[in-house]
Amino acid sequence: MRPTVIAECTLRESAAINQILGRRWHALDRSEQSKYYEMARKEKELHLQLYPGWSARDNYAIQSKKKKRKKSDIVDKNRECPNAKKCRARFGMEQQANWCKPCR
Repeated sequence: MRPTVIAECTLRESAAINQILGRRWHALDRSEQSKYYEMARKEKELHLQLYPGWSARDNYAIQSKKKKRKKSDIVDKNRECPNAKKCRARFGMEQQANWCKPCR
């Protein structure tokens, strides 16, 4: 039904197309709607046969959560390093090449 609505309309916005589809769906009789419910039930049964152990929860565990960077970790180039004492204490004055860029 969606491809026919897209072909009929000049609008390409999905929100407008969804509104048209919603109006058409509510305009259908219960008997016509039941035909689509039956098709959905058959698709669901087919999916259960093809993928017996599948769960919707499996989709959510695939991606790992992104770690947020702390503002203190981001050093502005114009400011001094907040860990200036750490660079001197860790590497000493002799090894300034190992210091972070703002401390050099």
